[in-house]
Amino acid sequence: MRLIAHRGCAARGPENTVCAIERALPHVDAVEVDVRRCGSGELVVVHDATLGRLTGLDRPVSAVDYETLRSYAVLDSDQSIPRLTDVVDALPADVGLNVELKERGLAADVETAVADHPEVWVSSFDATALAETHLPRAFLFAGDGDGDGADDWTAGVATARDLDCVAVHPQYDLVVDTPERVADAHDAGLAVNAWTPPPAVVPRLRRAAVDGVIVDDWTVDG
Repeated sequence: MRLIAHRGCAARGPENTVCAIERALPHVDAVEVDVRRCGSGELVVVHDATLGRLTGLDRPVSAVDYETLRSYAVLDSDQSIPRLTDVVDALPADVGLNVELKERGLAADVETAVADHPEVWVSSFDATALAETHLPRAFLFAGDGDGDGADDWTAGVATARDLDCVAVHPQYDLVVDTPERVADAHDAGLAVNAWTPPPAVVPRLRRAAVDGVIVDDWTVDG
């Protein structure tokens, strides 16, 4: 089972920054980052559509040019929001990269930015955004909180198959203690990477035979 660093292991460093990613590298198999386009056109690594939570600047990422963006500290650290190319440059060849598309219209520029890295796949909650890319795809989905999540799981796998994905990225509680769901995904040719489980749940996901866990902390139980 692979460890995939969610936002560069956000519990261990300022999320989605080069510093956080470099701290995580000795402990993980792959790194997951979020990508948007800033006001001057660069692809930047940031989760939120607006900058308030991360920087205190109450403006959309899409309205701020990169030179201004890089002058703001992330979560009161000494780190700034990086470009996707900065993240790619920081990754050794043996660490995979999962790029989550937070918007549509990014796919072609993402493909250019990651062209020299050996292992890259793209994920999104937005099926339309995923359909735009030629890179390996993973469909992200969550449960609606009602029932046992069976309908959410079935719909998510169906969407992934329609998109010719290589993987599904379900919220962890959709697959914990349900090895039959993981087996069904494997039978459909889909890897299963579950996000973002508490450390104590990871052994149960391992027993369910998930392929990876997308985690905020590289220290996990089991």
